[in-house]
Amino acid sequence: MSRYLPPGSYPHVPSCSASIASGGESLHPLLRHLLRVAPDRTEVLALFGEAPQLAEEAALQQAGGQMLEMFMPDEPLSYRARGQRLEVLFRRMLEHALSLAINARCALGQAEEAERPATHAMLIAYVAAQQVVGARRMAMDLYNGR
Repeated sequence: MSRYLPPGSYPHVPSCSASIASGGESLHPLLRHLLRVAPDRTEVLALFGEAPQLAEEAALQQAGGQMLEMFMPDEPLSYRARGQRLEVLFRRMLEHALSLAINARCALGQAEEAERPATHAMLIAYVAAQQVVGARRMAMDLYNGR
């Protein structure tokens, strides 16, 4: 059954609550891990000599939600089938973002000539992590709302 949807929204999810400062939402341990491993906005901006044009977190999260919604079928699904489909879609996004974050952290430890690719990797990891946060919100809306 679903392991990525928050407790209480799906009857077979064991209760695991971890509140984060932004909104006090309950998050799955893998999503918490992603948010710990991925760089935050301040860290990404500090890596650049001049500030890049970077969308606000809310816009990045909205884009992640829109991506997830785009791949969700329009035909009506049973409650269980909808949950399973959303979990598959969300898991792909989560695993990809976690892979990007881990690779970005490893790239920072490489030689000096790799500084710019490492900086770019950190930026991409930050964006992906924010999109996963938005995708999680959209998944919950789609799961409970349709």
